[in-house]
Amino acid sequence: MNQKRVPIQLHNNAITSLRHYLSIANQYFNMVFDEPELIYRKKGSIAGCALLQTWQIQLNINMLLENDTQFIAEVIPHELAHLITYKKFGRVKPHGKEWQAIMENVFQLDAKRTHNFALPESSLQNRHHYHCDCQTHLLTNIRHQKIQSKRTQYHCKNCGTLLRLKMN
Repeated sequence: MNQKRVPIQLHNNAITSLRHYLSIANQYFNMVFDEPELIYRKKGSIAGCALLQTWQIQLNINMLLENDTQFIAEVIPHELAHLITYKKFGRVKPHGKEWQAIMENVFQLDAKRTHNFALPESSLQNRHHYHCDCQTHLLTNIRHQKIQSKRTQYHCKNCGTLLRLKMN
C-alpha cells in the first residue's frame, strides 16, 4: 500500500507547536490539559479537525507536506483551541465567542475560521469549479453530484451566496 509518512522533523515541529500552545493554555487556566494525539490523514480539503470525544487532532498530511511551517503555525493552535473550548465550556458553536476568546486572549492569535493552503496537484484532480460572488471553490465529486441531483445546495462561508457551477 502506498502510504505517505510524515518526516520526523515535521512531526517534531508539530509536537513542539502543540506543546507550546498547550503550555500557554495550562498556565492561563491554571490547570493541566492532557496532550492530544496527533493523527495524520491523507485525503480531503480540510486542513485539520479536532476530535472532541477522543481528544485527538487530525491533520491533513498532504497540506502539511505542502505548507509545513505555515500549516503548523495556523492549524495546530486552531484545532487545540477547539479542544480547550470543549473542555472549558462544553458543546458550543465551533467558532463561537468561546473559541475566539481562546485564540485571541489565550494564544494571542487571530481567530481565523478558515485557512488558505495549497493542495498538491494530485488532490486537485476530479474537482469541480464552482463560484460565488467573491471566489472560486473546488468541490469534490461527491458534493458536485449532490448539487447536480438537487439533493443539496452549498453557500460560500465568506459572502453567503449560492455556489454555481463554473462554465468554461
